[in-house]
This record gives sequence, structure tokens and C-alpha cells, in this order.
Amino acid sequence: MNTGEKKKEQIPAVPNSIFKTKLLTFLKKNIVGVILFLAIIIVYIWFSVKISNTTKRYENERKQLITKFEITRDSLRIKNLEFASMVFSWSVRSELLRNNVENLNSILTIFVKESGADLIQIVNPENNVVLLSSDKKFEGNQYNQKLDFEFDKPAVVKEQGLVRLITPVMGYNSKIGLLVIKIKMDK
Repeated sequence: MNTGEKKKEQIPAVPNSIFKTKLLTFLKKNIVGVILFLAIIIVYIWFSVKISNTTKRYENERKQLITKFEITRDSLRIKNLEFASMVFSWSVRSELLRNNVENLNSILTIFVKESGADLIQIVNPENNVVLLSSDKKFEGNQYNQKLDFEFDKPAVVKEQGLVRLITPVMGYNSKIGLLVIKIKMDK
């Protein structure tokens, strides 16, 4: 049994050594091809890493540019609406002084459609009651947001996903109303 076991052990060793010798002779005969093959593998790995790094850097720069663009776009939108609300408050003023509610409702509706505002309200500064609103369910009710009624110039109040533009509507000697424009900002 020992001789049989020795033959079994030697049989696998012989093909293994034959394989090694054939591999070494192949490598010696084709050294240039082997070196080129290894060079191709190294170049492939190097370019794969370089492309991966470039892709990561591109995605980071892309996210930064998108964020910067969105911030700039939102601030420009707010600035434009701030100016429009100031000019709009002049129309509101003239209609409030004439007590022309029908025309004022028409103006509110048109301004909401054209400006992209979500809600426009005219609040009485004396008793905090909504005089007119683009959403009629608020008219005659107490204004439910906290307001400092000492606004003497237009103000922008930013909250989570919401911007309120508050513009005083001045009469001849005092404030006759506050124009509140609410805009939902995209996130």
C-alpha cells in the first residue's frame, strides 16, 4: 500500500512541475508579449481609477453649481417680486383710497396669475383683519401669522419653504393696509 500511496502522491506532483516548466519556457520565449500584457493591465487599472476620480469630482462640481444656481435663481425671484410688490402696492393704495373693492379683487387675481405668488392678502394694520385676499376664505378673519405692524418699508420674511413679502400701503398720513404676498419656494 505504501507504494500505491507514493505513486498517487507523485502523479499530481509531476503534472504540476510540468506545468511550471512549460509556463516558464513560455514566459521566456514571449517576454515582450508578457510585459506588454502587464503594461496593458496596469494602464487599464490606472485609467479606471483616473476616470472614477474624475467622475466623482464632476458630480461634486455639478452639485455645487446646481446649488449655486438655485440660490441665485431664488434670490432673483424674490428681488423681482419684492419690486413688483412695491409697485403693486401703489395700485392697491389708489384702489383702497377710492374704496373700489371690485377693481382691487380683479387686480389681486391678475397679480397672482402673472407673478406666480401663491397667496396675496391685504391686512388692516389697526385690527389685524384680512380686508381682501386672493383666497376668499381668509377675508374678514384675523390674520393668523405673526406680524410686526411697524413696517415702514417693504420686508422679506423667509421661513421653511415659504417667503412672505410684506409691503406697507400708505395713505395720506398713515398706513391703510399691509400687502402680504406668500410664495412657496421649490426645494
